[in-house]
Amino acid sequence: GGKKLKAKICAGEFKRIIDNTKRFVGDGTLSELMRWTYLEIDAKEKVIRATALEGHRISIEYAELVEADESFTCYIRPTIPKITKRDNYAELEVSNSRLYVQVGESIMGYVQPEGQYYPVDKILKEYQEKEKMITIGINAKYLKDALDSISTYDSDKKMAKIDIYDSVSPVIIRTGRKGERENLKIVLPARLRDD
Repeated sequence: GGKKLKAKICAGEFKRIIDNTKRFVGDGTLSELMRWTYLEIDAKEKVIRATALEGHRISIEYAELVEADESFTCYIRPTIPKITKRDNYAELEVSNSRLYVQVGESIMGYVQPEGQYYPVDKILKEYQEKEKMITIGINAKYLKDALDSISTYDSDKKMAKIDIYDSVSPVIIRTGRKGERENLKIVLPARLRDD
């Protein structure tokens, strides 16, 4: 029954694209499809793209494929087979609306959900057609530390006001309760390679 669609990817790269999208998967309250990471396999370009989104944010990660006979799309949960240093490849196979992922001797299966994924490209295109004010390079770890060090006030929401002046001035992140002095996190920009 049905055709088998297959793709092969370096195990470490597969782990990376899942790890870097899994925080963006929704809890399914808005939509069942938001509980899944959407994988797009492009056989011609030999690229896999993983997309995860929930109401407020989107993550898109790309990786090169080792091989793929033809292009296809499928859905995966953030829970994948354990990948160790010894594992070379992850193999994806879609058959009878199930995705099977094999790493080493482990296989996990995912019954594919119904429905059409969100037109993320259309959303992005709309943003990217707007005039960009500024691009700033920033060390991801320094920015993460600055944001992680923000406490929550009065609610579970960590809110930050981010001020960007130009591409060479520090980014200033302000937090705190209304009417009180603002706490500051200041991160100096990094030089972008193409400058």
